Amino acid sequence: MPQFDTSTYLSQIFWLLLTFCSLWFVMSWFIIPRIEDILEQRRRKIDGYIQKAEKINKQALQSLDKYEKALQKAKNDADAHIEQNRLELIKTISDKHTEIEDILNRKIADSEYQLTKQRQETLDMVESVSEQLAKNILIKFGVQNDVISSSDKE
Repeated sequence: MPQFDTSTYLSQIFWLLLTFCSLWFVMSWFIIPRIEDILEQRRRKIDGYIQKAEKINKQALQSLDKYEKALQKAKNDADAHIEQNRLELIKTISDKHTEIEDILNRKIADSEYQLTKQRQETLDMVESVSEQLAKNILIKFGVQNDVISSSDKE
């Protein structure tokens, strides 16, 4: 095997060093800087994406905060409006209740007046009918018309 031949060690070492230095030179001056540039571009691109994502996240959080504030304001406005409508309804119901009570009280008073009037008329009629009935009974029993006429005068 020629690599174990000691007479060729010097040329092998020379070519090894020349190849190593050439490759090292090419790698350090051309390939590694290019790789570093690519990695730096990727790093910048990734950082840019991260910054954009953070910016979008921040905007989303601000939008969410605005939405929650608007929603809370809408809820508060709706609650206030509902409360106002409830109070108006209570007032309207109270007014209608008072109005109906007044109408019913007037009808009750009118009905009581009519009942009192009819009662008085009925009592007058009962008295008149009683007198007439008493006269008829007296006539049938044969009591004199003079007694009946004198009692009419009194």
